Amino acid sequence: MDLSVIIPIYNVERYIRPCMESVFAQHLAKDCFELILVNDGTKDNSFGQIDDLIKAHDNVIVMEQDNQGLSAARNIGLSKASGKYVLFLDSDDLLVSDTLPLLLKKAQESDADMIVADFIKLTDEHIPAFHAVAPSGIVSQEKKGWDFFVQDFNPQECYVWRTLYRRSFLEDCYLRFVPGIYFEDIPFTTECYLKAKKCIRFPLLFYVYRQRSDSIVSSVNMKKLTDFNTVLQRLQSMKQEYVLPADVKLKLSDTMFSAFSSAIWYLSHNKPLLASRSEYVEDLRKKVPSLKFTHGLKQRVVSLLFWLMPNTYVKLRSL
Repeated sequence: MDLSVIIPIYNVERYIRPCMESVFAQHLAKDCFELILVNDGTKDNSFGQIDDLIKAHDNVIVMEQDNQGLSAARNIGLSKASGKYVLFLDSDDLLVSDTLPLLLKKAQESDADMIVADFIKLTDEHIPAFHAVAPSGIVSQEKKGWDFFVQDFNPQECYVWRTLYRRSFLEDCYLRFVPGIYFEDIPFTTECYLKAKKCIRFPLLFYVYRQRSDSIVSSVNMKKLTDFNTVLQRLQSMKQEYVLPADVKLKLSDTMFSAFSSAIWYLSHNKPLLASRSEYVEDLRKKVPSLKFTHGLKQRVVSLLFWLMPNTYVKLRSL
């Protein structure tokens, strides 16, 4: 089995059918891939929308669990996977037709731990009119995980679904998603780069990231903000526990600052959350008591102001 595609499903009856159809539009031989659907306790008619597709394809596996969130659903899907490579596909997104075979071929040729490709962000309004240009002359780059992390990693776009992962790499390095939190892609993707020996940058547009008004990041609450703190806690642990070169540690610190800055922006630009900013500060102090940012003047000033007068700093950011 060459490939396992894992799709967690929860309340996506409007989107799951085109998502699943986009997998079969890759025209991969059915014996070379499996499609693992994880029912994360969905409460709508998601599976009613795709029942005929499930019955029509004998390489579709359906797994059931009570609602535990995206991380747990991906983890249970990974535990069932048998493909040499794994793709985590979100249930409201799409694959560009006939691109996955190219990506899989590059993975098989390189035997890389990670093959990172391109994506495009589109709204529901623009998806029907989108047509990708057929790729030609794609030039890939091979790098070590540390080098890729330092040179190419963007903490604002560390989406897990833009990468094919060699399954034995994930298993050998005990790489799993942190259960029960949002923004789980940040610690997972970061740790993958820190542990990967061989990465391939393959500039193929193969993924359509659907921009929804009701997405996780568009409806931030205190739970999601404190999950940012859990992300910082995980990244801090990596920084302290792993033996890393100076430039990798610096990039890891910058990744932490990016996550912190995102949380502060959401907190300071949401009036209901702003009134509860002490809860966020207390949770951060508890999870990452030694957190400091020192790369450049901006980081040092922000770090000083936040720790000396956190509530005032957040309030000033809202002005």
